[in-house]
Amino acid sequence: MAHTLRGLDGAAFAEIPCVTRPGSVEAVNEAGYLNANPDVRRVNMSARDHFAQCGQREGRLQFVNEAEVGRERERKLARLRFRGPASPRAEGAPTDHLTPAMREAFRIPDAPPVSSNEYGGHLVDLIRANPDKLFLDVGAGLRHVYFSNVVNTEIYPSLSTDVVCLGEDLPFESDQFDYVLSFAVLEHTRRPWDVAREMCRVLKPGGQLWVDYPFLQPVHGYPHHYFNATPMGSASLFEPWCDIQTLEIFDNNHPIRALTWILELWRNGLSETDAASFEAMRVADLLVSSADAQMALPFCRDLDSTVRRTIAAGSSLIAVKRPGAVGPSPSAAREMELVRENAGLHEAIETIRASTSWRVTAPLRALGRLIMRTGGGFVRQGRDAA
Repeated sequence: MAHTLRGLDGAAFAEIPCVTRPGSVEAVNEAGYLNANPDVRRVNMSARDHFAQCGQREGRLQFVNEAEVGRERERKLARLRFRGPASPRAEGAPTDHLTPAMREAFRIPDAPPVSSNEYGGHLVDLIRANPDKLFLDVGAGLRHVYFSNVVNTEIYPSLSTDVVCLGEDLPFESDQFDYVLSFAVLEHTRRPWDVAREMCRVLKPGGQLWVDYPFLQPVHGYPHHYFNATPMGSASLFEPWCDIQTLEIFDNNHPIRALTWILELWRNGLSETDAASFEAMRVADLLVSSADAQMALPFCRDLDSTVRRTIAAGSSLIAVKRPGAVGPSPSAAREMELVRENAGLHEAIETIRASTSWRVTAPLRALGRLIMRTGGGFVRQGRDAA
């Protein structure tokens, strides 16, 4: 059921459930199930047949309240200020700002895997408590509830998506969102430093940024996985534009989540016999000898190569420069040039300060500073007295 109330400015605030998980074949809605599962539509199966055969076991979802979401999206998009054109769209559909060149450059597949998560209770409380504020969710995935004050961006359209775009090039004019959210998204972007800059650009001065950025997590793709970050690395992306208020490890990022995730993947990458031996190991068995000594044991030696790559401690790269390859981008090259110029200037200044002439002329420089502070008043007084 959708919930509607009035904000302080009189605007309607709506909270619309848009994704459900059918509990039985009878609860399956044909159109909603097929829209949520395009792979089923491609194989020409009916929604109920697919759900009965494998959809229920797989936990498949279905869309609900699609028309109501479309009407609310129109009202939401009318509140936004965009820069640049979008592709033509049907009424109620997301606005699409991805060009073919962007899709190719950022390797966006036609049917990327869909991340589908719900907000934590504290965040839902924040959204409900601020019906007049405008939230931006960068890389929202498929949200189960559609909020009228949350603008959802993604690289693919889904029922909850409002704007299809790149995080590296948000299509909004600056300084218009009260909150900008990004949860477990930056590791999937090719240029997280550009995404961070864009998020800060569209955030109002005094607005709040809420970011979850993974660190010790295995490779996982929506659709790709590029950069994890330490807490300090995460903060460094936003420090040029924002004052960091908190940098904590909440329960959703507790070390036990990284540990169990890695161990589960490890176990699943072993043969049945080796998996049983691996499960029987104690923590002390892993810590009693060095990693080098354990490399010869079956649970290390025979680990599936795909899993080995997914949970590796690191990777080693060797590359060959292509003929005619260019150097850094003009902006990056100019930035490094300025760094070198500043370093040279600093070195020259230090050399001058260490010289005898600098010490000899110190009184004269002090006199010059005094003249500047007094506006030359004592000089005028001396001239008048003469």
